[in-house]
Amino acid sequence: MRKFLVFLLLITVVISYSCKKKSDADVSRPLLMTINVSGSYFHPILGGVIFISDMQGRTLADTLCLSDGTYYFYGKPGTSAPSFVEVTTVKPEPYFHSFNISIETYTYIRPSAWTLKGYRADSVGKVNPVYQNVPAHTDAMLISSSGYSNLTFNPGTIPFPLYKSPDDIYFLIPTADGMRYKIFSGVLANTTDTFDLSSLRVPGKNTITFPGPVQYYECRIQGFKDAGYNSPIPHMMDEILGSGSVVSNFDVYYPPSEFQGYHTEIQAIEDYSSQQTWYYHVDGPIPAAFRKISASLNSMVPTNTSLQLRASGELDAVSATWELFRPYQGIIDWTIYGPDTTTFMQLPQLAPSLSNLLPWLSRDSFSFYRTGLTDLVNCQGYDQVIRVLFDPLHPSNIDRQECSSLSITPSKK
Repeated sequence: MRKFLVFLLLITVVISYSCKKKSDADVSRPLLMTINVSGSYFHPILGGVIFISDMQGRTLADTLCLSDGTYYFYGKPGTSAPSFVEVTTVKPEPYFHSFNISIETYTYIRPSAWTLKGYRADSVGKVNPVYQNVPAHTDAMLISSSGYSNLTFNPGTIPFPLYKSPDDIYFLIPTADGMRYKIFSGVLANTTDTFDLSSLRVPGKNTITFPGPVQYYECRIQGFKDAGYNSPIPHMMDEILGSGSVVSNFDVYYPPSEFQGYHTEIQAIEDYSSQQTWYYHVDGPIPAAFRKISASLNSMVPTNTSLQLRASGELDAVSATWELFRPYQGIIDWTIYGPDTTTFMQLPQLAPSLSNLLPWLSRDSFSFYRTGLTDLVNCQGYDQVIRVLFDPLHPSNIDRQECSSLSITPSKK
């Protein structure tokens, strides 16, 4: 714990010091990117990094970010802006006694203006539950509030957080008579509340079909009161973990007439021996079928800093992810995105701001993890994907786009 606190303090001091050193850019320097950061996209204490590279991975401009605001990235004096650049964001988040650090690099970006919009929710307190008449249940019961959920066989008396006060608390319980639910309204933070689980109601049910048999799947259904799908605090309606039995469909449950829209997120593995995992997520009505991407990875040759690949089919983007774990310092995933025609990807050079933030980090320390193929259903091509995700006026989280994708990990020898 002491190591964690010392490292946290070091990061905060470095970021605070660096963010104070702002100066107006020389007008002779070309403007590479204008990036507006909003909604606490970066952690308010840990901050983050944005850096711009050329297509060979050489740093052109970078900055440490501690707060929301507009950041301008300029090239070197006397140069011209290249036709394409790479944009990298670095987002540390606390995780137990360490950090989860997400690094994302977008290649083939035309110099332009972006918005990075966060959707961060803060707890407003806790509720101390007292349960009455808990029915016998045949599997784990789901308890959820706005932004929090828990699957449990024994709810006990452990307090759980609220992100709204008052809020609704939702219970979905698998009983011997089938699925049952109950909603409690007007629950206040920092109080003790009684939840009487008698007089349960019958939920609505949808069947979701796979295009073929799968051996394992996971599904999460989130509900939105006002169909504001960018809200950081939806209710979890149902959360299902497959048992490992081969299935061709499954049922999901939800309370009728309580929510204006749903976010459905599904992952499926056709066979445990496969290195392929399929994903599908969509906002709106709960879908009747899993939408499988019509694309395939023909080849991949990874190293600890690069990837050669060939993909085909209906897809908008390819991605490659490397990972690194350092106790007390960070769990890092570094993902690079590119157009569907990309055949070579590599980690860009570490920008000075990133090296200042994580002085122990080295490109050569990463291990290749997986390749991804992505199809945003309502987009045509990589350029449109980038416009949708980072539109200066209406940016969209990729999780709020109808999307089908495939993740492939290398064969373990």
